[in-house]
Amino acid sequence: MKLNPEQLETIRLELSKVKIYYTDIQDELLDHVASETEQLMQEGMDFNTAFSQAAQKVNPEKFQMDVLIASHLSKIKSIFKSLVEPMIFIKSLLLAGLILAFVHGSGLEIPFVIKWMKISFMILVTLLILMTFKKKLMKNSNVVASWNSSWLVFCLMLPATNFDLLISLGCAPKTILGITTLCISFLFVSGSTITTREVQKLKTV
Repeated sequence: MKLNPEQLETIRLELSKVKIYYTDIQDELLDHVASETEQLMQEGMDFNTAFSQAAQKVNPEKFQMDVLIASHLSKIKSIFKSLVEPMIFIKSLLLAGLILAFVHGSGLEIPFVIKWMKISFMILVTLLILMTFKKKLMKNSNVVASWNSSWLVFCLMLPATNFDLLISLGCAPKTILGITTLCISFLFVSGSTITTREVQKLKTV
């Protein structure tokens, strides 16, 4: 049994009282509760009873957390899948090449450069997140998950690109610099691309 517009508006108004931060999750919660209500009404319940039972089955905070976890896992998978996207790979190589050319010309010591790159990545991503917030896109969980996932992968990457550790394993300083530069360049390009795609999706809705 399909809900009529008045019944859907009743559900929407009631759910608006629940503290759900992200607008897309609010919409998903509405769809979830509406579907559950329709199913109970098909079993013979009246709207008020069906909606009451459907609402009681949903823990909004857990619902939001489950959606956020699924969204972040999806974006992390997207980051690794983008390794095989030619344009992202080419852009990453170009960015890494520019950084290495600058480093070569500057004469800076490799350990300092690696530390500088990691700090610069964190600062730049933070600034981009703030720009996203300014544009009121932080209300969309997929946009937030895109940058957050880049952060998470970057944090997981830190131990694997630790300069002292790799030196102790016999890696040459220039090799460590090249690997670190390419990894950071890829994460930035991939994160930017995935976030841009999510923003474009919002504009087409």
